[in-house]
Amino acid sequence: MPINYALLVTYLASIVLLIATPGPVVALVLGNAARRGFRQGLVTAMGTNFASLVLIGLAALIVSGIVFINARLLAGVSALGCIFVAWVAIRTLHGEFKGHRAGTKPLDDVIPVQPRRASTVVHGFLVGISNPKDILFFVAFFPQFIGITPSFPASLVILAISWISFDFLILTGYAAVANSPPLKRNGRWIATLSGLLLLAIASVGLFCAIREGFS
Repeated sequence: MPINYALLVTYLASIVLLIATPGPVVALVLGNAARRGFRQGLVTAMGTNFASLVLIGLAALIVSGIVFINARLLAGVSALGCIFVAWVAIRTLHGEFKGHRAGTKPLDDVIPVQPRRASTVVHGFLVGISNPKDILFFVAFFPQFIGITPSFPASLVILAISWISFDFLILTGYAAVANSPPLKRNGRWIATLSGLLLLAIASVGLFCAIREGFS
């Protein structure tokens, strides 16, 4: 089966840049890994992977013509995603602030210090599925790469496996870095900066979504 390698390489380069660029998912993985350890960062990455699979499925339905999303609806979905990310950021910062004032570990009132893996996976999934950057990529750009092979199912499998593999490897790398001894000692600051980054991304994304929706 012929493969358009030039298009595949372009796709791989695009997803590496997209995933590696700091965003809500990266901020969440960094914060969880810094405060709770590498394993929790890894479980968070698994949750975001599940969200990516859902978005890939949505992109496949759009390419197939089964689902149609107009620009205004896409802007509305992105706005809702930004609002959820902002809520996560505010809860994170509130937990850090309360923990600092009380002299206890932060985030205790948001998620237990040793949360169940299921809750961490769900948290990662919700941030991943509401990530405006990923929503725009899968809806607007992902369909452009579906022609890497003449077969639609084969192309979809290749694109999905490539995304999941690179996504998990890159996020695992971020979790490992955040869990390194120098950064681990400053876990409180890493988590706070992650919360601020989440809030900034959500604010900019919400502004752009509202502007697009009413333009």
